[in-house]
Amino acid sequence: MIRSKRRGAFIALFLAFALIAAACGDSEDTTTTAAPTTTEAGFAGTPIKTCLVTDLAGVDDRSFNASAWEGVQAAMASGHATEDSFFLESDTAEDWQPAIDQFLEQDCEHIVTVGFALGEVTAINAQAHPDIIWTMIDNVLTDADFAPLALENVRELLYQTDQAAFAAGYLAAGVTQTGVMCTYGGANFPTVSIFMDGFTRGAMHYNEIKGTDVQIIGWDPAAADGVFTGSFTDMVLARSTAEGQFQENCDITIPVGGAINLPAGDAIVDLGIDAALVGVDADNYFSQPEQYKPLWLTSVLKAIAPFVTVAIQEQAEGTWSRDTFLGTLENGAVGLAPFHDWDDRVSAELAAEVEQLLEDIKNGLIGGPFYTVTYEG
Repeated sequence: MIRSKRRGAFIALFLAFALIAAACGDSEDTTTTAAPTTTEAGFAGTPIKTCLVTDLAGVDDRSFNASAWEGVQAAMASGHATEDSFFLESDTAEDWQPAIDQFLEQDCEHIVTVGFALGEVTAINAQAHPDIIWTMIDNVLTDADFAPLALENVRELLYQTDQAAFAAGYLAAGVTQTGVMCTYGGANFPTVSIFMDGFTRGAMHYNEIKGTDVQIIGWDPAAADGVFTGSFTDMVLARSTAEGQFQENCDITIPVGGAINLPAGDAIVDLGIDAALVGVDADNYFSQPEQYKPLWLTSVLKAIAPFVTVAIQEQAEGTWSRDTFLGTLENGAVGLAPFHDWDDRVSAELAAEVEQLLEDIKNGLIGGPFYTVTYEG
């Protein structure tokens, strides 16, 4: 676990970096301004052998690991990545360095590391192997003192998911029947808590606008802490965590951490309660097993796959640069999924308010946590 002081310093850095990247389009680190498109096979370049190491949730997490590998697969399909590109999964943190060692032994030219926890191992190996291009998802490179560390062979993919999560929290606050919502995460990483924080603050914004008192269990914005299972793979613990929150009258939950959201769905079905899930990363209505479809109110979207593809494509075409990408509502890299089976339970008035909220956030008319929050201690 990361101690709160270190984590608080990193979140402040993460959000500060996001602001700098968004504001300094003419600097060395620039942000992509629109969702990318890939080119067809037959380009005048050399396919790149690309290797990916997952975090502990594995490549079949139906979330950000899976999305990252989809990006590599798309590059393989277009001819920008070699056919022998491959991934390695991680059961523990001790698997990350051996995986990278294997990539080096097998002459990988582009290495993708997925998740906040792989920041240190990425920084160490990228400095040791400057001839290899690295794509790091959901992290800002830092040195031992948590100062920004810019390496010429590393591109960071960052996502301001609290923007869309804010709108999801507002939506959920307008849908809840019990007046209680909840959240839990796998670990107190910034890339996990950013969803929880945005969701909670969106519900608080709803309370301010509507004069309601919707409660959110599982995250305290002031303390920058909440409910965490401490695991992205322990489904039994995730189930008991979800059940405990449902017993506190929660009827809409946003579990954050790959497949640990599904035990919450199982609990809803087994307990026979009228409750909903909010997904993260991908549209969970389509990415998760079909039996959970009726449960998804919406999902907070994060476009990982296309930007992984583009990084590989640019290396193959000789146009790669270390520009850091910050995904926002403005450039279409984060967003909110449709309401699907819950569409008839979202009033036209609420749907219009959510749509306007997304536009206001995108246009900078609503400040919110993504512009003002810093964490201390």
